[in-house]
Amino acid sequence: MQPELSIIICTYNREDFLPFALQSLSQQSLDNQQYEVLIIDNNSTDRTATLSHEFIKQHPDVNLKYFLEKNQGLAYARNRGIKESSGRVISFIDDDAEARSDYAMNLIRTFQEYSDYDAIGGKVIPIFPEKKEPAWLSRYIWGVVAKVDKGDHPVPFKKKVPAGCNMAFRNIVFETIGLFNTQLAHRCDDLYIFGKLKAIHKVALYAPDVVVYHHIPPERMDTAGIRRLSLDLGSSHRVYLHSRPAVFTLLKFFDYTLKIGASVILSLGFLMKGEPAKIKIIKIMWFSLIGFMRRKG
Repeated sequence: MQPELSIIICTYNREDFLPFALQSLSQQSLDNQQYEVLIIDNNSTDRTATLSHEFIKQHPDVNLKYFLEKNQGLAYARNRGIKESSGRVISFIDDDAEARSDYAMNLIRTFQEYSDYDAIGGKVIPIFPEKKEPAWLSRYIWGVVAKVDKGDHPVPFKKKVPAGCNMAFRNIVFETIGLFNTQLAHRCDDLYIFGKLKAIHKVALYAPDVVVYHHIPPERMDTAGIRRLSLDLGSSHRVYLHSRPAVFTLLKFFDYTLKIGASVILSLGFLMKGEPAKIKIIKIMWFSLIGFMRRKG
């Protein structure tokens, strides 16, 4: 029996989080004959392989499969998952995320109800180290923690794209747009694949009841972690634009500078409202621009 859904979980050295992700996927309300879970180990050096095989043995009623992808990089792992999948729908979830129990059922239902859409992005709720949203976070920089919340009603993604930790596609779409770009990283492989969708005049649908809880590690919340992530995002975005006409790089540079200006104005508003921690948005935009200018490769 062909499963309706293939859930791909790409993982690299996340032995502390992976069991929770797998547990959430093994406890779905959807009949376990209708979905499969593919673990794509991207050369982990910790106990990922052992934990995966143990989990598979302990849950014989769930269609769980393990694969080792030796080519390093998330895009390689995602592409391997696509090649190994057999579901009509292919979804991706991070190894440090947990799916709500109705995740799989709602995903299938949404694709059935919205037949015009070939891609779906769900709601992503961050789980912070201290179980409390940091004071510096505002909706303008939700992308730093991959938070996605466009409300409680399905709407198309327009300017933004779904988060990689909660996105899904009809399997046939990859026959048209191809696979993920292995030269890209830090979410720009997501931009690439949704850019390919846009090129054939398609957008993704936001599905509010397809919910994933995403653990945010402490090292991503401190000053050094935010700086590193911002630099990487900017650098990778430059690589993403490298193969396109130079005008796109120039436009993106102006976009970054405009965002820095906007962040200064927003920061003045935060100060007036007694929220000084939120002015960190300026640093995030500034380091993203620096990363964009320092593009490697």
